[in-house]
Amino acid sequence: MKNLLLFVLVILTGCTSTNTYKAEPSLNESNSATIYFYRTGVAYNSRNPEKPFFYLDNKLVAKLGTGSSIKIFVTPGEHALTSKESFMFLPNSESGRVLGLFEAGRTYYVRYSKEFSHFSSFGVGFVMSDTSSLKLATKQQFIDKS
Repeated sequence: MKNLLLFVLVILTGCTSTNTYKAEPSLNESNSATIYFYRTGVAYNSRNPEKPFFYLDNKLVAKLGTGSSIKIFVTPGEHALTSKESFMFLPNSESGRVLGLFEAGRTYYVRYSKEFSHFSSFGVGFVMSDTSSLKLATKQQFIDKS
C-alpha cells in the first residue's frame, strides 16, 4: 500500500509540474510569428483517449485529438517545435521535431500525423505499429486537415 501511495504521488507531481507555454500579452499577428499546430483527420488511432503533446521550446502548448488544432503567437526568431507520444496519459518519447527561424508577420502550419504502418501476427497474438511525424505544411493542407 505504501508503494502504491508513493507511485500515485510521483504521477501527480509529474502531472502538475509541466512547464506550459504562455504567449506574451503584447504579441499579435503583426509583431510575432503565428503558428498553427494541427493534427490530421486520419481515422487511424482516433479513438485512443491518449493524445500527443506539443511543445514550443520545451514548453507545453497543447494536447491535440484527431482533427484538432491550436493557434499560438511566438516571438520572432529560432524555435524548436516538438511532439511527444503519450504513455499512460503522460508525455513520453519524442516523435517529431521542427527547428526553424520564424519571422514576424508570417503564419506557419505544423502538421502532426499518426498513421498505421505494420501488422504482425504471432501464434494467437498480433501487434499493430504506427508512425508519427511532425513537419511544416501548407495553408491548404491545414484547411483540409491532411
